[in-house]
Amino acid sequence: MIHNYNFYKAKLKPETKIMCMVKAFAYGSGSYEVANTLQFHRVDYLAVAYADEGIELRKNGITVPIMVMNPQEQSFDKMIEYHLEPEIYSFRIMSKFSESVKRIRTYNQSPFPIHLKMDTGMHRLGFEEDDLNELVVRLKNSKHLKVESIFTHLAGTDEAALDFFTQEQFQRFKDMSDAIKKHLQHNVLEHVLNSSGISRFPEMQLSMVRLGIGLHGIGTPSEQRQLLNVASLKSTISQIRSVKKEKVLVTTERQYWIAIK
Repeated sequence: MIHNYNFYKAKLKPETKIMCMVKAFAYGSGSYEVANTLQFHRVDYLAVAYADEGIELRKNGITVPIMVMNPQEQSFDKMIEYHLEPEIYSFRIMSKFSESVKRIRTYNQSPFPIHLKMDTGMHRLGFEEDDLNELVVRLKNSKHLKVESIFTHLAGTDEAALDFFTQEQFQRFKDMSDAIKKHLQHNVLEHVLNSSGISRFPEMQLSMVRLGIGLHGIGTPSEQRQLLNVASLKSTISQIRSVKKEKVLVTTERQYWIAIK
């Protein structure tokens, strides 16, 4: 895994930070074991899917900054306690989290870091262009939240046929991010690239990249031979049978499958 980590790191500018995905038990490899190894190798950020994953990492001594990609309202208090930074993708989540920070943290504590997700065309989660004016107003009026990064997900970085769409997404992101940053009084990280994007779009590195499945040895066809396999899924055959071909009819009244030899 560290071989793969260094393979992608070598493609980056020295100043470009790396966020590594350790969600879903680091794709089955063990979230603590992977996070601890990455922490030893000075990774800049980790990302988990849910707060409980981040809490377990904190309890086991992981001190690297951690972003939670699916923050849930019932976990906000624990996220603040264990300093887990939420992905903010809607005004409702933003308001609810701000209320929790205001209630829990003391007056003289610094604002809590958040990560703004922009929707640039995938239409899954994120703020849209029409939300920017209201978003900027809310950020300027907030004393409890600090934008640590702005990011989006590029849906087709591994598909050459979708390169035109990737370029459109990137330009849309830069326009949205720049519109937000000019109203902030501090430097903000920007990140759009996933594993396949690191190799195929070096000009889109910005200040950070997100390394996920590539860490586990799965990359684009051109780089696959240079990556090392991390895990294999194996099984044994229980039984091999020969089955005669059968005609299949469907009864429209009850929708049962009837097999006739």
